[in-house]
Amino acid sequence: MEKDSFAAKQFLRIKDLEEKNAFGLVGTYLLDYNKKIVYGDRTLCKIYGLEYRKDGIPLDEFQSKISIEDLEAAKALREKHINDKQAYEIEYRVEIRPGEFSWVMAKARAEVVDGNILYEGIVIDITKRKDAEFALSQQTKLMQTITDNASSALFLMDAKGFCTFMNPAAEAMFGYSYEEIKARPLHDLVHHHYPDGREYPINECPLDAALRNNVELRAKEDLFFHKDGYPLFVRCAVSPVFENGLPVATVIEVQDITPQKNFEKILQEQAEHLSILNTVGQTISEDLDLQNILQKVTDATTKLTGAAFGAFFYNVIDARGESFMLYTLSGAPREAFDKFGMPRNTAVFHTTFSGEGVSRVDDIRKDRRYGKNSPHQGMPKGHLPVVSYLAVPVISKSGKVIGGLFFGHPEPAMFTQIHEDLVMGVASQAAIALDNAKLYEEVKLLNAKKDEFIGLASHELKTPLTSITGYLQLLQRSETSEVNKNFIKKTIEKVDKLTSLVNDLLDVSKIEAGKLQLHLENFDFKEVLNESIEIASYSNSTHLIHLNCCKDPLIIHADRQRIEQVLINLITNAIKYSPKANTVDIEVKRIGNELTVGVRDYGIGIAKEKQANIFSRFYRVEELNPNISGLGIGLYISKEIIDRHNGKIWVESEIGQGSVFYFTLSLIQS
Repeated sequence: MEKDSFAAKQFLRIKDLEEKNAFGLVGTYLLDYNKKIVYGDRTLCKIYGLEYRKDGIPLDEFQSKISIEDLEAAKALREKHINDKQAYEIEYRVEIRPGEFSWVMAKARAEVVDGNILYEGIVIDITKRKDAEFALSQQTKLMQTITDNASSALFLMDAKGFCTFMNPAAEAMFGYSYEEIKARPLHDLVHHHYPDGREYPINECPLDAALRNNVELRAKEDLFFHKDGYPLFVRCAVSPVFENGLPVATVIEVQDITPQKNFEKILQEQAEHLSILNTVGQTISEDLDLQNILQKVTDATTKLTGAAFGAFFYNVIDARGESFMLYTLSGAPREAFDKFGMPRNTAVFHTTFSGEGVSRVDDIRKDRRYGKNSPHQGMPKGHLPVVSYLAVPVISKSGKVIGGLFFGHPEPAMFTQIHEDLVMGVASQAAIALDNAKLYEEVKLLNAKKDEFIGLASHELKTPLTSITGYLQLLQRSETSEVNKNFIKKTIEKVDKLTSLVNDLLDVSKIEAGKLQLHLENFDFKEVLNESIEIASYSNSTHLIHLNCCKDPLIIHADRQRIEQVLINLITNAIKYSPKANTVDIEVKRIGNELTVGVRDYGIGIAKEKQANIFSRFYRVEELNPNISGLGIGLYISKEIIDRHNGKIWVESEIGQGSVFYFTLSLIQS
């Protein structure tokens, strides 16, 4: 009776709670363990998906709502606390509808009254909390997966600059474990120096200031350092994190772009190499000056190899076979070599100057050939510091060793196979250019001797020709037959022609020697032009010379005789190279303070590809008319005269259409 009274009292209390909090958030129940009856309020029934019954719910029916996976744990926990009168708590799932579960948290306490076990408890629907926990758990797992598998290094840094998180990629990239890195500011461990080697104070670091200044950084390229001290080129992003308006952390994402930077460096070096090779190849092929070629080659190869200095030594052998001559130097003052004299035929230099091959040594001090020659047992005091050594022979087409290119660097292992190949390529081009330069020097020497001979011969010929002309003129004035007078006249004409050729040769000699003098004066160009036309007409009766010129005086400051020489040469050539025509036109135009003279013939013309050479010394377009005599020096002399007067001379011509030779002279302002 007491049990019933006790249970009734409990039920009334539950009913009282229910009426006060109908359909509240918390369900209450009383379990009569002996009778296997659960007395639950409406909220509990709703949470479990049960129909509310005043007389209670059979325990089996109540437990059938609990997930099978969780039921055993709930039973075990309840049995455990039957006798200790301690409250217990458990979370489990209940099936409110077929296939639809919710989470509940149950709290209960057992009490034994006269051997009757009673459980009093409450239940709360925690489905939303569980869903949130599950979602958070999944998100946490996802984030963990992302951070663990990310190729980028991820750091979380607190407001003091200390690392509070790093992912596996960060450990692999920088060599630190989290335990090592969390003890000091992150900046001091991975970001402590500028790219130029200066120390990087943390107060100057924009990554550490990002949180303080609430500034995000994106795609910032920087230099970080590995635990072992070597640098890493990185691209990083920095994002500050705030909570309730307060700075709490900085997220740093770091990508190692060292391979990319190294590749870019290689591409840049290759582009520079190609540019240097193209430039030096073009310049040395166009240059015929030996000193210029060697200097350009030495400068270019020193830059290609990254050497501290480079030098070219000529392979000049003395009577003892031990002398090499320094010709060019790059990257160091010449005095650095002069005070030590020229290198001798030592073991180190022998390979190069004998043409046996390339010498490339990472550390010349450790080479077995080094320091074996008296008086120096090693590097001479004050010598340029050489550790890395590269030497490439320059061999002519004939197989003769012209000399060698030598390169040095104070650090070891600075020269590679790539540098060796680059220098060998330039050396082969240089050898060809040097052979050409030598040939050019020989031709210049021969030309100089030829000019000297022409000048001497012309001078020696001029005196007897003058005498011959005088004797012929005396004979012409003497009493003799008409036949003889005709012979004498023709002989004088030939002698005059020969004298003109001798004078032209003398002019060439003077031009080459830089001794062609001008006697400048003011005169009317039209006077000289008319005199020149008269002389040319007297000598040539086959062509009419037409002149188109303004009536005003054309005063120039020039050498009267030399301008006349140019005019006569152009008019004579116009007649000579138009044998089937009978007219030569001369037109003189005044444009501002400059006059332009054009001498036009209607002859055979000159091909376009020949026109560039027409003013060269001894150049003749033989295929035009091989029967026309001449040495090819008239236009050369004319150009020199016009150039010396600061004028211009050129030709416009087409095959079969004739030619027009133009020249310009400056007028004196009236």
